[in-house]
Amino acid sequence: MITVGAFAMMKYINKFQKVVIWSVIWMMVLVILGTTLEVGWIIVSNLTNPPYLLFEVDNVLDIFGLFFIIIIGIELLETIKMILDESMMNVGIIILVGLTALVRKILVIDIKTTSPLFLVGMGVLIVALAAAYYLVVLSGNNFKCSLNE
Repeated sequence: MITVGAFAMMKYINKFQKVVIWSVIWMMVLVILGTTLEVGWIIVSNLTNPPYLLFEVDNVLDIFGLFFIIIIGIELLETIKMILDESMMNVGIIILVGLTALVRKILVIDIKTTSPLFLVGMGVLIVALAAAYYLVVLSGNNFKCSLNE
């Protein structure tokens, strides 16, 4: 049995959640915008400085890493918007965001200085996330976590 006080408390908690979610959305927008501007600046400065119209390999890896950060940020922003709109979190999307983050890490990793155990751990994480996503899709169920219950 839910008392009147508990019901009022839940109303305030839901309002607090929405304020936090809106704050996170605006912070994510600022981070995505800043990172996009940084990528643009790096590309323009590399194209306009000698040697003209050429990129160094290290700069290309940095640019690709920043592109993946932007993609991850956009996916996180979509997830946060879904939480706000539907008061639900989709487990499959969260797994895909984690998988994208791991792929980004692998693409920018320096193999020469990274320990083999770290690489094995990254491989295990990728296999685990891929298997989890496969099982979510295979089940056909819509795994969503409600936030207002």
